[in-house]
Amino acid sequence: MANVIRNMNFKPIIEKIDYKRLNEPQPNSSINMRVWDELSVERLRADAVKVTVQRNVKPEPECIFSIEVAQSVEVIINTSEYEELEDAEEFFKTSPVARVLASNIATILAELTIHSQIGPMITAPVCQFPQ
Repeated sequence: MANVIRNMNFKPIIEKIDYKRLNEPQPNSSINMRVWDELSVERLRADAVKVTVQRNVKPEPECIFSIEVAQSVEVIINTSEYEELEDAEEFFKTSPVARVLASNIATILAELTIHSQIGPMITAPVCQFPQ
């Protein structure tokens, strides 16, 4: 299974940025920013898949802003190795592909929130999948 990814020379593409400005928080209120990632794998052709990572940021209670950023990359694969995978999404969740996309998305989120009420939102440059 170590040779599923044939080509690591890829170019990430931004798929989605959704920034919603919400209400101001109540004075002296406590806000929890929930951050989680989603990953999907789509077969493009026999030797390629599209891997997409989306990071979601939602405050509890709902205030300040909510953000969704998705980035994808086309990955050239070894078809026979890929076909042997039980779950392609699980494989890519721990792959270098997911780490690169998560790192890029963390940078994008910091830039998008740099002038917000809480300052730049620094999220982990690794995937954070719900359990």
